[in-house]
Amino acid sequence: MTNSNQNKSRADLILEAYPTIQYVAIIDFSNKVIECRGHGTFSLDLSPEKIREFVSIGPLLVMGALGHKLESSCGRLGFVVGRFEKGLVVISQVGTEMVVLVTSIVDIDNLDEIATFLDKLEEKVLA
Repeated sequence: MTNSNQNKSRADLILEAYPTIQYVAIIDFSNKVIECRGHGTFSLDLSPEKIREFVSIGPLLVMGALGHKLESSCGRLGFVVGRFEKGLVVISQVGTEMVVLVTSIVDIDNLDEIATFLDKLEEKVLA
């Protein structure tokens, strides 16, 4: 990471790298929001309350129930995508935390690229 990037939060780095992502939350497995950031305007009709409501239960339910229950048989869960009519919610485990991304437009082909970016971010956090 360059010196200018060392002072930026992980959420800021993600939003900078992927301008189509509208909201980023980083949550620990006790459901505590460590950081969250969003662009000033959302093209999705999501109020801050609706986002907080989802973030308070959704990631832990999905990653905990699905990821941990199947890990011994299927390996580590990389990310889960909720594809809605008007947008995507991507939940990824990064170390001991979960990253939630909300976007109205992400090409499905870019999800692997985003996952790789998050993995590299995890390596830097753990270093």
